[in-house]
This record gives sequence, C-alpha cells and structure tokens, in this order.
Amino acid sequence: MIECRVCQAKYVTNTIYCTECGAYLLEKDKLETDPLEVAHIRWLGKDHGPQAINAMDLPGTGPLSVRLTIRRRTRKRELEVSLVKPARLGRSDPAQNIFPEVDLSNDLALESGVSREHACIFARGRTLMVEDLGSTNGTLLNGKRLDPYIPEQLNHGDQLQLGKLLIEVRLR
Repeated sequence: MIECRVCQAKYVTNTIYCTECGAYLLEKDKLETDPLEVAHIRWLGKDHGPQAINAMDLPGTGPLSVRLTIRRRTRKRELEVSLVKPARLGRSDPAQNIFPEVDLSNDLALESGVSREHACIFARGRTLMVEDLGSTNGTLLNGKRLDPYIPEQLNHGDQLQLGKLLIEVRLR
C-alpha cells in the first residue's frame, strides 16, 4: 500500500495518481522508461515478431468468450463477454460519446479510478490478450503493471486490476 503525500488517501502499490486530489503517487526515481525489446513492439510489421491469427480463419474454431468476475467492496458481479470483436473496459460518458463494451460505471468505477477507456480484452487467434489503453491509474495483471498499448496474454484465473477495481478472468 502507498499513501498520497497530499491528502493521505491509501492506494495499492503502483497506483499512479490519487483519485482524491490528483497528486502523482510514484517516486521520482520511477519516472524513467525502459527501452522495449523488438519482440514487444507489435506495430513494426510482419518481419518483427509473431503475427495475429484471426480465430474465424481457423477451421473448427469460433470466437472466444470470457467470464469476468468484478469485485467491488463486499459484492461481486459476473458477466460473460463475447470476443467476436475487442471489448473495451471502462466507464460510460454520454457527454463525450464514450460507451465501452464493458461498462463498469455501476461497479464504483469512478471511485475506483477506472478511466473511461481503461483497457481492452481481445482474442488473437485462440489466445486471450489484454491491453492498457493509456489509462490514468494503470492496469495490473496479477500484480504486474502493464505498459500502455502493449498487449499481454491473459490466462484462466488471472486477476486484472483497473485502478482499484479487481476483476478475475475465466476463459470459456
């Protein structure tokens, strides 16, 4: 746990911004960026790393679906998400015309530091992937902070954390 130096609100380790006062929470020595290996850079093209395979192109395969268990304080909610197309997770904002496929607004998303377009879950072949969409408070996968816009593989039983909101992933 870390504590905001300005308002003393408590957050899980690696939270970037305080949702109470907006203060930056990471220490100054964590402001540097590590260089990426070529294998992690997906936008370079076909000669640089593995290619995505569309599940619909493979015989005998169909789109994946995933069951998400969203835990908020003492309650939980389960929902089934089809991955026919990528599913963005976040909070709706009609004023800015933002409507994510998985709306977490009723799961105390604003209070938990979930961005409007926080993360995206999608199928790459028969593999499930998650990508942080440049969210303010970051996305953690099993306690490890995801680099923005770099997809990571999701497995059955993995735990996602969007801001302070916990989500358990179950493959179908």
